[in-house]
Amino acid sequence: MADDENTPPQAPDGLGERGLRLWTDTLADLEMDPDELMLLEEACRLADELDEMGVLLANSEMLSKGSRGQPVANPLIREIRGHRLALSRVLRQLGATRPAEDGEERLTASQRGRKAAIARHHGARALAPVRPMWPNQGDAS
Repeated sequence: MADDENTPPQAPDGLGERGLRLWTDTLADLEMDPDELMLLEEACRLADELDEMGVLLANSEMLSKGSRGQPVANPLIREIRGHRLALSRVLRQLGATRPAEDGEERLTASQRGRKAAIARHHGARALAPVRPMWPNQGDAS
């Protein structure tokens, strides 16, 4: 069966409920290149792992014993925090967390990179819209 260019790619095998939902919802709104699809798959797997760790944490104690018998936070808390940060970074890299401006198309990865490079080199003002030098010149006050 030949893929129609309007048909979103099939979800990778092994995704859980949350990962599958992220995959289908993202591709319903965005068209992605192959490298972006790889990042989206990673984001989906991170989302599924977060769900699994959340269930494990809910069924265990928030505190456990440290090496000297002292109470310490459950190690899953740190892992969940790390996964949340990783998921946030991957989604930010994909641009999936930022809707396109009204009337604008979503930028490709290379366009976003160029825009970021210009901002780094020339400052944020380089990306600001150009304002007229003499605003409202024709208005009579």
